[in-house]
Amino acid sequence: MNTPRLAFKPIVMCLLFGMMLVLAFSVKAEEPLTLAETIQLATQNQPLLQSLDDAAASSRQAAIAEGQLPDPKVKFGVINLPVTTSDALRYNRDDQTMVNVGISQDVIPLKKRELASNRMLAEADQFQTEQVATARTIERDVALAWLDVYEAQRKSELYQRMIDDMTAERKVLSANVSSGGAKTSDVLRMGTEVSITNEKRIFAARDERKARAALARWIGKSASRSISSELPVMTNSLSHDASQSALEQHPLLRNAYQTEKVAQFDVDSAQANLERNWGWEVGYGKRFNNRSDMLSFQVSIDLQLDRANRQDRRTAEKLVLVEKARKLTEDRRRELSSELESAMADAEAADARETEHITKLIPNAHAKLSIAQAAYQSGKQSIGEVWQARRDVIDIELDHWTILTDKQRAAIKIGYLTNDSRLFKQIEKE
Repeated sequence: MNTPRLAFKPIVMCLLFGMMLVLAFSVKAEEPLTLAETIQLATQNQPLLQSLDDAAASSRQAAIAEGQLPDPKVKFGVINLPVTTSDALRYNRDDQTMVNVGISQDVIPLKKRELASNRMLAEADQFQTEQVATARTIERDVALAWLDVYEAQRKSELYQRMIDDMTAERKVLSANVSSGGAKTSDVLRMGTEVSITNEKRIFAARDERKARAALARWIGKSASRSISSELPVMTNSLSHDASQSALEQHPLLRNAYQTEKVAQFDVDSAQANLERNWGWEVGYGKRFNNRSDMLSFQVSIDLQLDRANRQDRRTAEKLVLVEKARKLTEDRRRELSSELESAMADAEAADARETEHITKLIPNAHAKLSIAQAAYQSGKQSIGEVWQARRDVIDIELDHWTILTDKQRAAIKIGYLTNDSRLFKQIEKE
């Protein structure tokens, strides 16, 4: 009778163990999405970055092919076959008729092939620098989108607190209307304020949804997870001059320099075209009726009869493209410098606003609330004034969280522009 029970017990244990694993996995899946994890999800297994890897690998394969001579050609045919008179189409009547087998080879000068190969290698390096720049841009965009979600989520929570407080106050006022302790107009005013605040909460929810859509561009379904309530604190220690110097090492500028390098290889290749291609051909002709067979050998050389309108024009074209690449590099430098100045202005303004809130606005709001509560307890003020003081505290807190997220946005932008990898390592430690 005990045997079935002994056989059933391992099955129960396995089921319990499986349920524990499923529960543990569910708990882990519901963990808040931190900024560090968001950046990691965005850069790992990213199709855009992988496509640039593939492009670089393709260029390296092409570089090997560009360094080789063209494939030789095998020729087979009939030479000098009569087509008129009574000997027409008869291969054994005329002395010049023969069946010919030959091989030919076009020869491209070694310098041309080396330049073509080096140009493809430079293009591969260009794809690699583009990948680095793209990865850093993705990190920045994802971090900013995460902060947008964080701010919108925080605003929704604070607006909901305000709605709950005002709803409670409205109930108190409604109860006091019949006893004459409150006016109907006060109840209507409070209802209007509740609606206005709820409208702000709706806008915050919309902003959160849009920010999550921006996150989903890079991390897919993980963007629907809840955002961590902890705001990472990031700082930039570089001076203004040091930041401008670091800007020169930005991946976008390095990619622009590499684009110039590829364009210069195009110029070198165009100049190398002044060297003539040539080729050779060997053929063996089989004749009939005991006539002597024929051996032929030919050399061909390209004739550059109009170099001024062909080869020189191509060189001039490539020189113009090099100048274009240099101007685009300078434009990129100015663009990044402008973004850096803007980000530093945002950072300084956020620091000043945070100081103002911490030293004045927040203490004053809490002091006003304490005074209102004391006055209400002594019967000198109404409950409505206490509620108003509480709403002012929440408003100040809402502004303070906006300032904190603005400060982190500026820090991320500055770290991105100065190519400060320590900034993102600091995020990973949070």
